[in-house]
Amino acid sequence: MLASTPLLELTALVQGTFTNAEGAKLFAALAPAVAAGQVVRLSLHHATPMSTSFLNSSFGALIDQYGLPAVQHSLRLTNYLPSHASCIKNYLDTYLLP
Repeated sequence: MLASTPLLELTALVQGTFTNAEGAKLFAALAPAVAAGQVVRLSLHHATPMSTSFLNSSFGALIDQYGLPAVQHSLRLTNYLPSHASCIKNYLDTYLLP
């Protein structure tokens, strides 16, 4: 399954991971797959630490528009560091608080 799953390189999609504008670029790249229920891999190879602004405009916007289950179904992160995983997990834990 993963061999035929499209792979997107974060560093090819955005110039940085700090601003809302860069987060919106990631949202635009991922939204069609999420909307269609397709699975896509997102490589975080060489990605810099992500700001809350970037995460709000990318992952947060995807969750707002399509719901967490759809995002979880469609998005597979790959080539990430433990710090990336921790940052995204902390963001999602905080984002999903009632």
